[in-house]
Amino acid sequence: MFNFDLNHIEKALNKARIAKVGFAPDFNQARSKSVHTPLLYVLPLDEDYQPTNSITGQDEYAVTELFAVMIVIPCHNANRQTDQQIETLRERVKDVLAGLTIAPYEPIKLHRGRMVELNQQTKNLIYQCQFSVSGHITINTKEPT
Repeated sequence: MFNFDLNHIEKALNKARIAKVGFAPDFNQARSKSVHTPLLYVLPLDEDYQPTNSITGQDEYAVTELFAVMIVIPCHNANRQTDQQIETLRERVKDVLAGLTIAPYEPIKLHRGRMVELNQQTKNLIYQCQFSVSGHITINTKEPT
């Protein structure tokens, strides 16, 4: 398995009923539509493969993948209610995902969080919670055909 399956993250968020989980293939699509209720998007960010061991016929790598949960809320006026809503949602997202273990990976770790934008066209406020997940993969070397 080369990539961490983000469907597990969507499933955990749906089960927790924090907010509706939407689908977007990338950040630009996630930010392009106005929302009327809070919406979460799960997006891949980065992956890193570091070689750890090699034996004849096999290479082992330590894998770290970063992903984000984009929290998108309607925001016609930035105010205390909006601040409180983002704070509540981000804490709930972190509570559900931090420490969650999806085999064969290690427990999910908090990476960072940040306010991404207040979009004047869509009237959306977007906050990004970033997480990392690590594991190991072994790749069998192949002979040229």
